[in-house]
Amino acid sequence: MPGFVRKILIFTTGYAWLLLIAGPGLIGMSVWSHWKAEGDHAYKPREQLETLSGTVTSAAEITVKRKRRATQKYYEITVTPEAGGAERKLRIDHSTPSALVGNLIDEKISALFDGDDSNITYEVVTNGQPVIAYETTRQRLLAEAQSSAQSLSGAGMWILAILLTLAGAGGAWVNRTLCRTDDTLQAAAA
Repeated sequence: MPGFVRKILIFTTGYAWLLLIAGPGLIGMSVWSHWKAEGDHAYKPREQLETLSGTVTSAAEITVKRKRRATQKYYEITVTPEAGGAERKLRIDHSTPSALVGNLIDEKISALFDGDDSNITYEVVTNGQPVIAYETTRQRLLAEAQSSAQSLSGAGMWILAILLTLAGAGGAWVNRTLCRTDDTLQAAAA
């Protein structure tokens, strides 16, 4: 094998460790998505949510465009707390009717939200009536987690992960063999 071909193969197989990491990474993503979809891991229990009471001063529809992913849309309401302090922006899922979100402006509300997860709103109560119910939000988050788990747990994903791992291990072995051969040839030439 000519020296330049050997150098190209050494360079190419030098990146085999990426495949060796990608295979177990896919398996890890699959296991994690299954764990999140089971039980109550997809949402926060009511007791762990923060409460905010105040007046809604504005509402807006937010669109986040990403290069490789689909566009994400959600509503954002700005709430001035009754107890004083800085305004909070709460995120409401885009599946909520826009008229309902618009009607919240200038209303006094009590909201349950997850401050650790982008201020996602689980429940909004105005005049003692739930406008957005906790149970509805919980069911939506659980359905999203189950859909993600289903897409990442197919047999095709596991086969791809195993093939990537095997290709990475084979490429790393070929790289070591080619490097040893190249070192031997260079030592003999010197």
